[in-house]
Amino acid sequence: MHPPDGVAARNWTAEAERIVAWMRLPAIVLLAFGEGLEHPNPQRTGFVITLTAFSAWSAGVLAWVHIRDASPRFALAATAVDIVAISALAVLSGGAFSHARLAFFLVPVTVAFRFRPAITAAAAVVTTAAYVIQAAAHPAIGQPQALRFVITQAGFLAWVGLACFLLSRLLASRTELASRLADERSRLLDQTLSAEQRERKALAESLHDHALQNLLSARHELEEATESTSHPSLGRADTAVAETLRQLRDAVFDLHPYVLEEVGLEAAVRTIAQRAAEQAGLKLSLDLHYATRHPREQQAFSVARELVANVVQHAGASSMTVRLGEVDHELRLNVEDDGRGFPPERLAQQLADGHVGLASQRARIEAAGGRMEITSSPGEGTSVRVALPGEP
Repeated sequence: MHPPDGVAARNWTAEAERIVAWMRLPAIVLLAFGEGLEHPNPQRTGFVITLTAFSAWSAGVLAWVHIRDASPRFALAATAVDIVAISALAVLSGGAFSHARLAFFLVPVTVAFRFRPAITAAAAVVTTAAYVIQAAAHPAIGQPQALRFVITQAGFLAWVGLACFLLSRLLASRTELASRLADERSRLLDQTLSAEQRERKALAESLHDHALQNLLSARHELEEATESTSHPSLGRADTAVAETLRQLRDAVFDLHPYVLEEVGLEAAVRTIAQRAAEQAGLKLSLDLHYATRHPREQQAFSVARELVANVVQHAGASSMTVRLGEVDHELRLNVEDDGRGFPPERLAQQLADGHVGLASQRARIEAAGGRMEITSSPGEGTSVRVALPGEP
């Protein structure tokens, strides 16, 4: 079993390697401290040189994994270096009787953090074998009870390796289950969004093909009637029908913006932002640079519409800024206002209470592998930043 693929897997691998890198440091301190004890046939100069080299390498790894993400291949190489270095330190310190032998336990434990049972088992076998080989090759093996001591220590090491293997297998199983549940959640949310868009489109088409056409016919009849008579009620009726037509066209656009299908996301976001700003009397600033198509542009448009509607309906703002672009192969959307703001933690409570809107949009974005960051505080406006990966 393996951890999930993609960005989440890379983040998980990097975090595991950072933990392992930190765990090496106290082990090195203990190795240095234990060398002060009496050991049979110690070679202190070689031990100090090897420990210094291992310490420098460990410090370099620690810095590296905090600067760049570590790959599985890097993790395997680091494990091999750990086994070689610990074996060398044990040989130089006293073989089977060296306190450095206890560092062998570090290897299966750290490998278990990677949630790869097969690699954990292999590391446990190699580590146990390395301990037995270095102990057998050391002159101290000829001391009384040495063989029994080696067998006992190897048994403990194998037992710890088995425990780490079983733990790694359990964690890998739970990680795989969590990954499947997350994928299923994402799939269900996608289906929900698709069903919602289909219903919106069907309703928009029905209103456009029937209600709008009937109103247009009625207005045409009113215009013809106005030409033959000047009764004031006809003028009022014509005005009312014209206003209803405008409202209905707005509703049809909100339900399904055909401009999104025809000319893309940038034009659609521009349209909803301009319409909202005009209706609410907001000062509008636009920075839109997204001429390509995106596999999740319908979702991006949906969240843009929700964010703009929130500014108009709830923010009490005088100005709004909308930005759209691409950064590092991600679609980036940012909507800011200078309104009343709100405590960001309120979103979790809204979602728990069953409210839709911004909280549900955030859940959909995260399920799609994206992220939504909200910066807001009462009286200081709100900034919402959305990022969506380039692939669905």
